[in-house]
Amino acid sequence: MHDVDHIYSRLRQSGHPGWGGEHHSRRLEGWASMVARLVAEPMFPRAPAQLLELGTGNGMVASLFAQRGYAVEGIDISREAIGWARELFIAASLAGAFHHGDICAMPFDAGRFDIAIDGNCLHCLIGADRRRGLAEVKRVLRPRGMLLVSTMCGLPKSDGARAQYDAATRTLRKDGFTYRTLLPAEDIACEIAAAGFQIISQEIAENSWWDHLTLLAMRE
Repeated sequence: MHDVDHIYSRLRQSGHPGWGGEHHSRRLEGWASMVARLVAEPMFPRAPAQLLELGTGNGMVASLFAQRGYAVEGIDISREAIGWARELFIAASLAGAFHHGDICAMPFDAGRFDIAIDGNCLHCLIGADRRRGLAEVKRVLRPRGMLLVSTMCGLPKSDGARAQYDAATRTLRKDGFTYRTLLPAEDIACEIAAAGFQIISQEIAENSWWDHLTLLAMRE
């Protein structure tokens, strides 16, 4: 895998506020709008519901929910990111718990959370890890718990993306390393339904590199 600790360390040293580097402010704006829409949904659990962010990074999305009174936790494979998230939450006087770990084998009891937020994590899972990861998400959610997935989808559009695309595995590769899964939106929805979730809504945003799927589902 990519050395994500090195990536987060480099971002901090460069003065960037989080994942995405110079695009972080655009990500933050998009997620702030998404969170506002979610909490207005009648079926979405109200604060102080228990919320887990998958692939939390330095806690950007978790912080948006914490500001609204949700009881937030986050998990990420990067120790550097988890340490950064803890520091940012302390500095902002926000309550949250952050855990170093793999979403394919999470250290949480079954049925612990009301909500799971995929902060652009699912497309980082390759092959059988996708099935394992979704099974773990179902396990840690309560019945009728909500899952929000925010993930890359479709076919590569730009020349650079097409150059990295392996059509046989439907993944992106760089320097001999497989680093992203890029599936059609309908295949992603089928994966999530097969994992034991009812699809509530989905929308696709068109981008110049590939498209982006936002999907809301409920644990059966």
